[in-house]
Amino acid sequence: MVNRPLKFVVMALLLSFILGGPALAGDILRLYGEDNVGTASGQFLRIPVGARGVAMGKAYVACATDGAAVFWNPAGIMRTPGRTNYFASHSVYAADIDLDYLSWHHRKQSFGFGLTMGSLRSGDILRTDEFHQEGTGQYFNANQFFVGASLARAMTDRFSLGITLKYYQENLDEFQTKSILADLGILYFVGLGDMRIGFSIRNFGGDMKPGGTPPTLPDGFTPSGEFQSFPAPTVGTFGAARTWQMSRKLTVLTTADFNHPSDFKESFRFGSEVGVNQILFLRAGYETSRQEGGFAAGFGLQLKRKQFLVRVDYAYSDQGSFGTIHHISVDLSPLFQRKPDDAWRRGR
Repeated sequence: MVNRPLKFVVMALLLSFILGGPALAGDILRLYGEDNVGTASGQFLRIPVGARGVAMGKAYVACATDGAAVFWNPAGIMRTPGRTNYFASHSVYAADIDLDYLSWHHRKQSFGFGLTMGSLRSGDILRTDEFHQEGTGQYFNANQFFVGASLARAMTDRFSLGITLKYYQENLDEFQTKSILADLGILYFVGLGDMRIGFSIRNFGGDMKPGGTPPTLPDGFTPSGEFQSFPAPTVGTFGAARTWQMSRKLTVLTTADFNHPSDFKESFRFGSEVGVNQILFLRAGYETSRQEGGFAAGFGLQLKRKQFLVRVDYAYSDQGSFGTIHHISVDLSPLFQRKPDDAWRRGR
C-alpha cells in the first residue's frame, strides 16, 4: 500500500508535470498550438501505431499496458501481462504508403527496458518538373524511420515512470533530416478498481533541419545550400481509464485523453472497449477538434495457448479526405515467465 505522504508527493509530481511542465520546459509544448499549424517537422512520428489504441480513438495513454506501451507511454512497460512482450503493427495509409512498427520489451520486478523501430515507405514516386508535367521517367523515394530504446521504473506498486530515446531520420530524394528525440511517461493506479491515470510528452527535442545538396537548376541558377529549421512534433497527453465488470464474462473499458500538440489545436479523445469472456473485444472511439474524420472502430481476438497470450487486433479510422485507414497488429506475451510477485500488476 502507498502511505499518505508518498501519495501526496506522487499527486504533486503529476500536477507539476501537467500544469507547470510546459512552461518550465520552454518550447517543449507551445501554449497556443492552433496558431502554429504546419510549423513542426517529422509528422510521421505522430501517426499512431497499434490497432487497439487506434480503435479507441487514440485515447490510450492510460491504457497502454501491452506491446504498444513503448510508443504511447513507456511507463506502461511495467504493467504488461508477461515479463517479455513482442509487438508488431502494420497500417495501410493513404496514397499507397505503408507504416510498420516493431517493439520488444522485458521487465523485471522493479524496472524494464525495451527496443522499438518504425518505418514509413512511400514506394516509387514519379519525378516531375515544369517541363514534364506527366513525369520525367525518373523516380525518387520519401522514406522515414526511427529506432529507439526505452527504460521504465516501478517506483511503487501503483506508480511507474518511463523514458524512450530515439533516433529519427527522414529521406526525401537526396535530402535528409536527422534528430534525437525523447518520450517521457507516467502511469499511476489510483486504487479504485483498476482506475489509472497516465501522462506523456512525446517527441521532444531540438529543432530539425534538412541537409543535402540541392540539384542543379537550368539558366545558371544556384540554389541556396542553407535550409530552414523546424521544431519537433511535440505532443503532451493526459488521460484516465477504468474497466467496469458488468458480469462474470462481460467487461467494459472506458478511457478519455486530453491531447495537446505543439502545432495544432487541443483535442479530447474518447474510447470504449467491450470484452466478452476475455476473448472477443469490440472497440470504438472518437477524437474532437477535427474538421473531418475522427471516428474509429475495430475488434480484437485474444487467445491463451500453451502459456502464450496472443492478441490480434484490427481497426479502421476515418481520415476524411484521406479515406479509411486500416490497421492490424499482433501482441505476444510468454506468460510462463510470470512469477507470484507479479500479482499486483493485474490491477486492484
